[in-house]
Amino acid sequence: MIVVCSTDTRWVDTLAGLSLDDDTFMQVTRVGDLSDMDSRSVSLLLIDLKCWGEDDLPSVEPPMVALAEMPLYEQGMRLLRRGVRGYGNRHMHRDNLAQAVSAVREGQVWLPPEFVTRMIASLTPERSERALPEFVEPLSRREEEVAGFVAEGLSNREIAEKMTISVRTVKAHLTSIFAKTGFRDRLELAVKMKKG
Repeated sequence: MIVVCSTDTRWVDTLAGLSLDDDTFMQVTRVGDLSDMDSRSVSLLLIDLKCWGEDDLPSVEPPMVALAEMPLYEQGMRLLRRGVRGYGNRHMHRDNLAQAVSAVREGQVWLPPEFVTRMIASLTPERSERALPEFVEPLSRREEEVAGFVAEGLSNREIAEKMTISVRTVKAHLTSIFAKTGFRDRLELAVKMKKG
């Protein structure tokens, strides 16, 4: 069951139409109502930050996705430190929200792409020279290029422009890179590439 923490009934009604593995939605309007719930029956908490403040966030087992009226990088980083696994705009497209929910339920972190890019760019390499880390299966030359650009914080579109390939080809290279390395997302790839 997905518990939607919001007092905005119309917003909650729009979420009920999402197809998320036949999960049921339950609306909770007060913070205290969460303490009465069996956390084992909850697969995800979807927090509406328009109605609930950061201080209202519960410290419970299920993964949380927090959605803000206007997402801010600093708020997203604070929430990640508090254990929130997903953060974005409460008005995001339904497909993106379904993707965020799925990613968080699979143990991944989900953030707006520009936040991920900013996080990657803020990482500093631990060594002066960047050497590729040892992977289970070696990357092709083009995959190494893509991985290097990801470590620099470039978006898929920027990588495509630099390499004069399509965004679709960049995504295909990333899929192959993730399969060969076992990394789950571009942030994990960037961190490992920066550590070299």
